[in-house]
Order: sequence, then structure tokens, then C-alpha cells
Amino acid sequence: MPNGSDGSDGPDTIVLIHGLWLTPRSWERWIDRYTSRGYRVLAPAWPGMEAEVEALNADPSPITRLTVDRVVDHYESIVIDLERPPIIMGHSIGGTITQLLLDRGLGAAGVGVASGTVKGVLDLPLSTLKSSSRVLLNPLNRGKAVPLDEKQFHYAFGNTLSQEESDAIYERYHVPAAATVLFEVAFANLHLSMRLPR
Repeated sequence: MPNGSDGSDGPDTIVLIHGLWLTPRSWERWIDRYTSRGYRVLAPAWPGMEAEVEALNADPSPITRLTVDRVVDHYESIVIDLERPPIIMGHSIGGTITQLLLDRGLGAAGVGVASGTVKGVLDLPLSTLKSSSRVLLNPLNRGKAVPLDEKQFHYAFGNTLSQEESDAIYERYHVPAAATVLFEVAFANLHLSMRLPR
């Protein structure tokens, strides 16, 4: 429950941050779960990604303008307007954003669900590289919105499901990824000027 067992006021809000190839729709069952336990749950989209999945697939141009700083600044403005520091929870690159927000002193606690890495973490699993290769193998993808096909999505997101089950999830949740964000995170250790954790 939001209040601590000792009667003190703990965090009453959870802020959910989606990752690449997804939108806040991917949190729909999580929202129900935490709301039923008494939390206020916010799942704001990355800036420019407020449209529904279908609209972003039809016109992914808002995704092409995203950068790590723009996304982190967007969530910072949401978190600092809350009455109490929230629990911040992010999936994949959303987990990276969570870590960056915590580094800025925001939030009462952070949870990374299969979190992406931040600057200073050199270990990058081969499965992550394979999942991201659709974007990272072509430097000309920077500044683009790059989709996965059903097979790539199955490997990256639905690998414990049948292809048919994964395809249904793909249809409901998948949008193209902000390639610039992925390049910035993947190569953060090579960039001295990025505002990533020290």
C-alpha cells in the first residue's frame, strides 16, 4: 500500500516509463495491478509519442526527433510537479531513463525491468546487441524511426511465446524505435558530452 507500515507517508505514485518499440499502452495491465493496490499510476508517453500505436505506425515522424536528453527532461518535468517523490519504473531503455532520473535526485525509488545500461556500464549482453542490430548496424539510421518485423519482435520481446502469440502482441504494442536514442545509449561510453550518470 502507498502508506508505510509504520504509518508514515511513503510514495503514493508510480511513474511508468516505456522503452523503445513500445508506447504507454504496453503498461496497461501493470496500471491495473498497481491501481488496484492503492497507487496513483502515471504512464506518460515519451514526448511526441502521445498518439496511439496505430497512428505512430502510420506516421512515425514524431519519433525521429527524440534524444535521450529530451526524453529525460520530459519525465523530469512530470516528476518534479508531483506532490511527493514517486516510485519510477522503466522497461529496457525506460529503465535507463529511470536511472538517469534517479541520478538527478528525482524519485523515492527506481525499478528497472530488463533495464538498459547507462554510461560507465560496459557490459552489453549479446542478446541486446542482436535485438538492437536492426538499428545499430546502419549508422544512417540515426534520426530515423526504425521498426522491427514480427520475427525480430519475437526474438526481442516475445521469445517465451509462440510466434502466433508474439504476433498478436506485436500488432497491439509495436511502434518504430527512436534510432537516435538507441545510438546515444549504446555508445554513451564514447561520448564525453552526454548528460548521462557519472
